[in-house]
Amino acid sequence: MTDTNNLEQLLAQKREKKSLFMAHLIAGFPSIEESEKVAEALAKGGADIIELQIPFSDPMADGPTIAIASEEALRSGATVAKSLALIKKVSSFGKPVVVMSYMNPVFRFGIPKFVATISAAGASGLIVPDCPFDTEEGQELLASCKKENVCLIPVVSPGVPEERLREIAKNARGFFYCTSRQGITGATSVFASDLPDFIKLLRGVSKLPIAVGFGVKSRKDVQSLARIADIVIAGSVFVNMIKNSSDKITSVLEKTARSLAN
Repeated sequence: MTDTNNLEQLLAQKREKKSLFMAHLIAGFPSIEESEKVAEALAKGGADIIELQIPFSDPMADGPTIAIASEEALRSGATVAKSLALIKKVSSFGKPVVVMSYMNPVFRFGIPKFVATISAAGASGLIVPDCPFDTEEGQELLASCKKENVCLIPVVSPGVPEERLREIAKNARGFFYCTSRQGITGATSVFASDLPDFIKLLRGVSKLPIAVGFGVKSRKDVQSLARIADIVIAGSVFVNMIKNSSDKITSVLEKTARSLAN
């Protein structure tokens, strides 16, 4: 456990400035070694936060692009242990690292051990979209994150009622991850029509910064969401680039990240 949390430090410094950019990648896609280079390219391109997803065979919140990439990562030999080892390398690039996983790999690894491991490796945040805070597992995860000084970041979508948001906000830390619509990642760039109203509602129940993702594919998307969000997230756009990769994919990723982040 570290005494400081570099994600919270970044958020405190940047809150009153322009929106931040969080770039999402999958550990082990296209390989563990190459995903390290992907993370470095995104960091060099200006990503303020790196979100590292641990591949899982049943990624229910992910669209086809990320789901297929996760399957390919698993087939290429990516494991939870290898993914966790990658965190330390990615954190060396000087950007806060947020780990994203589904509950099954976390539970099988051991909740306290998982959180202690990612904290020791340099991660400062954790996203587990299929584990509500108020379940038994959620409470254990929350306690472990508090012990290890890791921000457990909640995921919410337009349509969640205010009462439920207030309950979630009691234990939220770091930022809220708000999906741009109900559904899965990367399927479309059409954001929910009620997204601005939902963001306003969320700001009324919590002072935490708000990140918005799902369907962010262009500079225009980033600019649109930056008007209402503190952090804009993109992932599928990078996965698609890797699938169509050339020998210079890292330079392409860096250039794309720079166009989205600035």
